[in-house]
Amino acid sequence: MNLSVKNIARISMHIIFWFCAWFFFFFYYKRYSEINSYTFGASFINLIVAITTVSTFNYHLIPNILLKSKKRKFFAYAFVTIVMFFYIQLLLTLLLVVKQLSDGYRLFPEMLDIVMLFFNLFFVVSTAIAIKFYKRWNEKDFQEQKVQKEKVEAELQMLKTQINPHFLFNTLNSIYVLAMKQSELTANTVMKLSDILDYILYRIDTPKIAISNEINIIENYIELEKIRFSNRVDLNFNTDLKSQGIQIPPMLIIPFIENAFKHGVAKSVEKSWIKISIIETDGVLNILVANSKTQSKVEDKIGGIGLMNVKKRLNLLYKEKYQLNIFEKQMQYTVSLSIPIN
Repeated sequence: MNLSVKNIARISMHIIFWFCAWFFFFFYYKRYSEINSYTFGASFINLIVAITTVSTFNYHLIPNILLKSKKRKFFAYAFVTIVMFFYIQLLLTLLLVVKQLSDGYRLFPEMLDIVMLFFNLFFVVSTAIAIKFYKRWNEKDFQEQKVQKEKVEAELQMLKTQINPHFLFNTLNSIYVLAMKQSELTANTVMKLSDILDYILYRIDTPKIAISNEINIIENYIELEKIRFSNRVDLNFNTDLKSQGIQIPPMLIIPFIENAFKHGVAKSVEKSWIKISIIETDGVLNILVANSKTQSKVEDKIGGIGLMNVKKRLNLLYKEKYQLNIFEKQMQYTVSLSIPIN
């Protein structure tokens, strides 16, 4: 029979606890009696009664009655159980004392102190039950956290799978425009798309990636869009990072840039501009994407597929530890995001 480390640890803890309980009983009788076979016998009687009482509570009364919200029934059964086992303990101890007297040993009245005998049993039993309750609560809390973590991971994965096709669709649309123009840049564009696909399909299956990888994909995407829109956009991309190894969730920044091209350039017949900055300051990554826009109302602000999913991901990943601000003026649209690096 193979025992796991967890089972061995559990059995060891049981042995240690009950040994301490036996020593507690033994110490009580040692104070009021000579150390002999009867002292050991009384200690073992108390121990066996305590183990039986605790087992009745932990494996029957608590799981089958208390945890099923039958509180009145539980307290009634608990009272009967305690009284019954205490009576058994008292009876067995009394028989042992009678045997002790018949063998000529000295009797100490404290050995039959009903209040102390009850207190000893109650103390050990309540301690064991409290430990069991703590373990049960701890395991329940662990399972709830595990379920919540799995739920969050599943939702994040779903959001990423939604973002990726959305991003790919926009990129393919850029290549389609070039192909329709029979541009010589089509081949180079396809190569950049290949890099982007490699990133999406094989490199973002981890919770976080190096920001240098994300920046590389951003640069490829910007090049694709610059080819698509030719001289219609002035673009400024600035980064100021103390370390290229900063870890961030993949595909976190790109949706903001997609949104800037979609609403700042694609909907404008005039020359547009986009400013992008990624700056690290005091353990915080500050991302700013600003773009010009036409006077027509932006139809797809934070409700767009890409930005909406990013906001959901931010809530799941950072909870209250991030700041996302969106400013819309008559001729400008700005998205500002601040996230903790660690």
